[in-house]
Amino acid sequence: MSDVRSWLAHRRPQPPGALARALDAALEEAEGSGLVGTLSEGAERALGATLSAPGRVRASAFELLTADALLTYACEAALEGDEPARELARLAAGLVHPDS
Repeated sequence: MSDVRSWLAHRRPQPPGALARALDAALEEAEGSGLVGTLSEGAERALGATLSAPGRVRASAFELLTADALLTYACEAALEGDEPARELARLAAGLVHPDS
């Protein structure tokens, strides 16, 4: 997890304080494989929190923003890796078929 936090700390621009705290909270229990896996698992957790309180609820909107940010970071991390096409394909497949 410290690798993920270190990687996030070097992103520019830095997210605002409240979003940074939400990202950290979403990643707290993530146990994904590698940087991309951990970020995408955090996105899934944040999206799950969004879906648990549907409707026009401000907290749900913020959770959706958190999920979006983590998924964007997962794509960035995939692009920085040795095999970006393969990593992005695996990330996309996990989104379409999360249990496979």
